[in-house]
Amino acid sequence: MATFIGQFKKGMKVGKDVHMDFELREMTTEDMLDAELEVSSAKPMNFNAELAMRQLVRVGSYEGPFTVGMIRKLAPPDFHLLRTGLAEVAKLGEESSPSEATG
Repeated sequence: MATFIGQFKKGMKVGKDVHMDFELREMTTEDMLDAELEVSSAKPMNFNAELAMRQLVRVGSYEGPFTVGMIRKLAPPDFHLLRTGLAEVAKLGEESSPSEATG
């Protein structure tokens, strides 16, 4: 499964720590369906936040669990970077060979 590593500009605060790097994994059909159960895909910003929460592998040394509340607290430039990362990991997943995607 493809992953993408990015850097926040302001970071995500988890407890007392502020983490600057993040890792996202490729989305699954389950991620999309679960996100849509929480919020309509007709609300793209909220839907993207739900997807991002599910696709986050780690933020710094923190490996979850992640919540939409954590995503909501990101500075707008960092939310944009997270959304850009979602697009990048989707592209990486599309470019991987079938044996890599299913292996």
